[in-house]
Amino acid sequence: MHELFSARRLYVLAVLLVVVAMASALYLQYAVGLAPCPLCVIQRMGYVAAAIFALLAALFGRRTLRALFGALAVISAVAGGGVAAWHAWLLAHPPASLGCGRPFEWFSDDFPLVTWLPKLFRGDGDCLAVDWTFFGLAVPHLSALTFLALAALLVCATAVALRDRSRI
Repeated sequence: MHELFSARRLYVLAVLLVVVAMASALYLQYAVGLAPCPLCVIQRMGYVAAAIFALLAALFGRRTLRALFGALAVISAVAGGGVAAWHAWLLAHPPASLGCGRPFEWFSDDFPLVTWLPKLFRGDGDCLAVDWTFFGLAVPHLSALTFLALAALLVCATAVALRDRSRI
């Protein structure tokens, strides 16, 4: 039973959760036709960062490195979840002006990831548009719930990694 919930398996499960979340985002973007907004793209960065750190945590055998990368994955998931929660709050309380709550003109022009990986990180949609829902939840709500599950999974994985005395 202990091996079933090993830190490595939990980190890999977290990476798989991110793969499903990102595949869903790309499906909504390219198959359904929903344009991601700048806040959606920042959430994508949180997912990708959490997955990279979780993968590094899964690959390293030393407990200290695994816990360090696990903590960075947790921080990335919490940060992305914070952006998703803010985005959901903006949908509930739309500002009188500025769709994303602040100007994001710099985002499309100067942001390096838009230039390097435009299909993944280009965000020119409207932050306040609700063009698609699932069980009454808009994309930012679903993203916030996914980040919550991801953060919980990463906290559990990191706790197991810290508790594991087999490798120092």
